[in-house]
Amino acid sequence: MRQRHLLILLAVAALAVALAVVSSVGGSTAQNDPLVGTLVLPDLGQRLQSVDRVTMVRGTQKVTLTRAANDWRVEEKGGWPADATRVRHLLLGLAELRYVEPKTREPTLYARLGVEDAGKPDSKSTLITVADTEGKLLADIIAGKSKYDELGGGDDGLYLRRPGDVQSWLARGSLDLAGDNGVWLDKTLFDVPAATVKEAVFVAANGEAVAIVRAAAGDKFRLATPTPKGKKLKDGNPLAEPAGALASLELADVQPATAFALPQSGIAHARFTTFDGLTVTLDIADRDKTSWVRIAATGSGAAAAKAQAINAKVHGWLFAFPDYKTGLFKTTLAGLIEPAKSS
Repeated sequence: MRQRHLLILLAVAALAVALAVVSSVGGSTAQNDPLVGTLVLPDLGQRLQSVDRVTMVRGTQKVTLTRAANDWRVEEKGGWPADATRVRHLLLGLAELRYVEPKTREPTLYARLGVEDAGKPDSKSTLITVADTEGKLLADIIAGKSKYDELGGGDDGLYLRRPGDVQSWLARGSLDLAGDNGVWLDKTLFDVPAATVKEAVFVAANGEAVAIVRAAAGDKFRLATPTPKGKKLKDGNPLAEPAGALASLELADVQPATAFALPQSGIAHARFTTFDGLTVTLDIADRDKTSWVRIAATGSGAAAAKAQAINAKVHGWLFAFPDYKTGLFKTTLAGLIEPAKSS
């Protein structure tokens, strides 16, 4: 009997602890909280045109978006243009957030929802602040974990907390905050379609060169010099991809050209020439396990305007590209040749 009574007491105690934890994480379930259903940032929607600066802090990373004359810039990337569509979606997402349900007020449980104080190395939350042209704070929230279709009917949920407020919330809405500051960059550079390329020359850092050419746009590319005796090109059309490496070119990272000076020697080069006279040159230097590329263009006649547009975009900058694209810029003859079969 005593053992049974003890087991009952232990079960009741365990249930009480479980309910306490659930209550602490889930907060009040009462729907009479005056904030339920209201906008988290009620004034932001009417002041979107006056937004001049958006800052996001996640762990040790910081992204600062500043409004320029007709676009947005990423301050940490030397002022390179930001992805305007992504910035617009962020601001609209912030303006549309609505309180749904109060959650925990216990700081030790914030990490479960991702709403702990931002800025610490192990923090998963994102502190977002929005200011106007005069530096006045228009909005600030600590954004936590997102829940796809959390509220049903296609409505996503987001855990959040206002800085300085112990109360955390589940809100209706979503914010795309994934990735590092590189995701906020406008990655589009320019497009030199493969069909327009007449010649592509690649020079390795050791001086070895390989040229890919064709006489007419409809021809297949070929090596400018004969294939080495006893060797053959890889199957398929291995010359087409490196020759068309500038098609729909998009960057992975960017920094001002003043960040470091490219060496005069010991770096790779690539040169692409089109049938209408456009020439685009790339100088490629490796630093800190990243290949940085300087780009310049020249052209005459119909290609003059194209060259001018490219230079207006790339002058004064160094670019990093996805590994596969960098590999194309560093094409070597050995990489085009079918490897010898092992015996």
